[in-house]
Amino acid sequence: MPAVPSHGETASHGVITCSDTRMLPAACCALLSAKRHVERLSVRFFLLAIDLDDSSRGQIKTFAQMHGFDIEVVDFVSPSFERQALGRWPASAIARLYMDEQLPSDIGRLLYLDADTLVVSALDGLFDIDLHGKPLAAVDDFLMAFPRNMGVRLAQIGMAAESRYFNSGVLLIDWVGLARRNFLKDARELFLRDSNRYDCPDQDALNVVTEHQWLPLDPRWNAQTGILAFVPRPAILHFTGPKKPWHARVQWMHRDAHRFYKTELAGTAWAGFCATPSLFASIRSVLSHHLINITKWHKHRITKRYFEAAQARSQP
Repeated sequence: MPAVPSHGETASHGVITCSDTRMLPAACCALLSAKRHVERLSVRFFLLAIDLDDSSRGQIKTFAQMHGFDIEVVDFVSPSFERQALGRWPASAIARLYMDEQLPSDIGRLLYLDADTLVVSALDGLFDIDLHGKPLAAVDDFLMAFPRNMGVRLAQIGMAAESRYFNSGVLLIDWVGLARRNFLKDARELFLRDSNRYDCPDQDALNVVTEHQWLPLDPRWNAQTGILAFVPRPAILHFTGPKKPWHARVQWMHRDAHRFYKTELAGTAWAGFCATPSLFASIRSVLSHHLINITKWHKHRITKRYFEAAQARSQP
């Protein structure tokens, strides 16, 4: 039985993110940004909740009401694991691999977003993409621009050297097709057989079980921090790396995202989540931005070359 009640026979689409208390303000902002960029489709918004208390649930409800939409909170029910099966990872590390057990079946396509993402352009075109029978669509991981490093990762997790490896922070899933081939179930079973093998637990497992079976998307649909400068018209920003737009030291390229978090969280219990940078920090951010462009020009050139080529051969 689905954990969330069905809304009738007509399939809508879904957008989901996953969060514990620590990332909850960012996760709700990710859903809000998606809601504001859906123009003509019927879409439901889900939050896969990891160990949230009643206070946090109340804050989600208040935030959603304040911004005029519904967030359906779905509890991640942690299965009973043997300690050795999870190894060094907490159960929350693979929570999204259990989405098939938590969400309703009457969804056409499901867009998964990491909590540290923001949608900045219309999503309708993404939901309309022809998946060509593939179970999911995604964007190459930043590391794909560097074959030596990527080769080490692929060998470690048992993938072929020529395989493409996606970043799982943004996934478009054929939810109807999941009934025919449940790659989420395959991924979690793979992970639990040898959890210590994977440095990026759910991302690695998803790549292994869908090797050569996923549809590459234009990088604009997952503009990771390391490739943002080379992506024309980014549609979904993904703040990979340790520096986030809500931190006191905001990267210059993320200044607009900082304003979004600051504005949308104002007047909520999470108003203090987004720090206010000092004048010194702001000046330092500008200087650091230009310095990085100078000192890392070779790395940037390699990244730009790879992702410009990826854009040319991916779905729009």
